[in-house]
Amino acid sequence: MKKIIALLMALATICTLVACGKKKEEGPTTTTTTQAVMDEQELEDAKNDFFADPETEEPVTQVVEVTNADGEAVTNEDGEAVTETVTEKPNPNTTTKKQEIDPSTWSQDKVLEFYRIATAEVVNVKPGYTKTRSAVLGGYDAGPVLEAFKGEVFKFLGIGDENKFEAVVTKGTNTTDDSCGDYLRQSSLAAADVTSAKAVKSGNIITVTIDVKDGESQTEGGNNAKNASPIDKSGICAGDTDRSGFDHKTALITYDALDDIAPSLTMYEKSTNGKIVAKIDATTFQIQELVISWDASADISKVYGSSATLSATTTVKYTAFGW
Repeated sequence: MKKIIALLMALATICTLVACGKKKEEGPTTTTTTQAVMDEQELEDAKNDFFADPETEEPVTQVVEVTNADGEAVTNEDGEAVTETVTEKPNPNTTTKKQEIDPSTWSQDKVLEFYRIATAEVVNVKPGYTKTRSAVLGGYDAGPVLEAFKGEVFKFLGIGDENKFEAVVTKGTNTTDDSCGDYLRQSSLAAADVTSAKAVKSGNIITVTIDVKDGESQTEGGNNAKNASPIDKSGICAGDTDRSGFDHKTALITYDALDDIAPSLTMYEKSTNGKIVAKIDATTFQIQELVISWDASADISKVYGSSATLSATTTVKYTAFGW
């Protein structure tokens, strides 16, 4: 029995960083800021508008004859045709002229919008791809009981090739429901969530690089819970329903999954150095490769008198896209 309790405490230690734990309906949950997923028409409009440049089409002003309801020309008392001056402005939704694609000149907001559209393209078109998630240990400092289960901790943390997560997503199956473990979500990153967003073009591929702001989450036995983790908005699996599928575990979700065995668990979790690198087709907005990474650290205490600290770097990759 003592070994079982110790193992459960070890699980509590590493749940913030990897997809482990159990699904649980009751208890506190986190709130993640999300953005409504674009439907097919909204996505098509967004793609058309992104490169449309209404300013390249000058308004057209011309003098035309005034006609009546029957289409006949209206004349004045001298029998001359009545005319009027009409100015027609280009419709930004129908203009066909495109900007010269030079992503290096894009604003931060425009880069984020390009990435958002690209992730929405995955959600709508549902290509096949391979997803992997791995973690490299930075440090682990635990009391004697938790130290005894270091092997189990590394296994659940995903340390090493033998413990990494990998899934081959079949074309047509990407979903937006809560069972998001294998799937890419639509980005909802805004300017307030990032420190930098840049893009460069080589051939027909635009490489987007986004540096995400640091985030943190905490809970004190289920109380004073907070979660402000911008990395959760990047498209990775994050939320508060399917604990087994999350790429990023917050403090409150960990508590929610383990409060029956550790009701006083106190945790402070921090995500830093978040980075997104996406290679995207400049014409179709289709992602060719996507890597999302971040460093995470956790301080855990009040687990039957035990405490632990750990750190790791998590990397989530989406490759081998089949559109």
